[in-house]
Amino acid sequence: MFREFFVCLAGLTLCLFWNIIAVTTAWIKGQDVKIWFLAIIYFISGVPGAYVLWYRPLYRAMRTESALNFGWFFLFYLLHIAFVIYAAVAPPIFFKGKSLTGILPAVDLISDKVLVGIFYFVGFGLFCLEALISVWVIQQVYMYFRGSGKAAEMQREAAQVAMRAAI
Repeated sequence: MFREFFVCLAGLTLCLFWNIIAVTTAWIKGQDVKIWFLAIIYFISGVPGAYVLWYRPLYRAMRTESALNFGWFFLFYLLHIAFVIYAAVAPPIFFKGKSLTGILPAVDLISDKVLVGIFYFVGFGLFCLEALISVWVIQQVYMYFRGSGKAAEMQREAAQVAMRAAI
């Protein structure tokens, strides 16, 4: 089962690395340097962040069978899935520019700079593939989590923590 999670971590690394390559190409062809710095920040914070926030907690959850670790994994892995879907679309909501290789920047760039548009379409495909694999992985973990009886244990642990916090 860990092989699939490693594939997700490696896939995210590939997506963010390809994002740097595509954004570097866009920067060379006349885009703002700010998008390149943002792509570097995504890579530098995204890969170690994914390892710390969802890969390692899942490893601990599987090793110790802790329901609370499974809860942390589900929380941060859902954030990972949301980011990957956001990156695949890349609407200019939070960041102006074309710092993510989603479908909207790809369509915008293909008419002006064909090579940059192709690079962005490849990035869009990688982010879509990562999103599909991530959804499949969370389904697998959830089926294991429900089948092992950890869901009820997690509810009991959460209630105990809430009770301790109230007292």
